[in-house]
Amino acid sequence: MSSEMMYEREEIALKIRKFIESLNHECNGGAIVIVEGKKDGIALREVGFKGEILVYNNFKGIINFVDYVSRKGRKVILLLDRDRRGRTLTSKILKKLELLCPHDGLYYKKRFVKITHGKIMCIENLSNFCLPFIEN
Repeated sequence: MSSEMMYEREEIALKIRKFIESLNHECNGGAIVIVEGKKDGIALREVGFKGEILVYNNFKGIINFVDYVSRKGRKVILLLDRDRRGRTLTSKILKKLELLCPHDGLYYKKRFVKITHGKIMCIENLSNFCLPFIEN
């Protein structure tokens, strides 16, 4: 890997660290971060995320998921993957959440894409990208 590419990855890793700090701050205020699968949650933990994580795949369908989340009455931050399935789920979940509970309007998901220049499609790949550079 060239030194220029290495520098870019380090810069992205530092921005991701600040991103995770922002997520932790949101969760200290009561927000819940939603990821698609178990590996996504593990990757967030590996890069320093301390807040509450809900794994969408642990629920049986969108209706059950949205019902559970809306009963909590807390802000929801969706960090589903950017692949076709993740985009479809995000769209469907947002439509159901609109009337039922507060959410971040995809602010964090869009910020994540911008920080990583779209290079990380799945949250589970986050730790592979960052760990060589993040010191906890």
